[in-house]
Amino acid sequence: QIKNASTNDWRDYWNENSHGSRTEPKPENSCRDALLRGLRRCLPRDADTQPEAQYVNEKRADIRVSCSGFNIPIEIKKNGHPTLWSALHTQLIAKYVRDPDTDGYGIYLVLWFGEIDGNRTPLPPAGPRPDAPATLQTRLEELLTPEEARKITVRVIDMTP
Repeated sequence: QIKNASTNDWRDYWNENSHGSRTEPKPENSCRDALLRGLRRCLPRDADTQPEAQYVNEKRADIRVSCSGFNIPIEIKKNGHPTLWSALHTQLIAKYVRDPDTDGYGIYLVLWFGEIDGNRTPLPPAGPRPDAPATLQTRLEELLTPEEARKITVRVIDMTP
């Protein structure tokens, strides 16, 4: 929908110049809000979606989706974020999925804006820098242990027009 809809939904994630050409990705919180609006349209009515949801020790996940007493924290990063490679473990796993209502489940969502000035993907702990969304997703999934991979989903959404 974001990449291929005739409504050019990718524009919700980019700043534009006076000619309507993309200039740079919007800040992470603006992207989160755009994503949240889309989620609210497609999830069932009894699903509650909240930004900046509070978890243990006053830590906040970017989004929480709740339904029937169960919730899923979603941690969002842009592909150029300095903690891209570590936040999966230091934020999502260490701070959010430990909440009993998650049963250990969570989503690590990366918004791929490409390799543009000011938004270059940081070097991974090992190997070359990913050059495509699918490659980044695979590399992030490889950071999970088999036990973590049963409950943690990694998704990379291509935000390029």
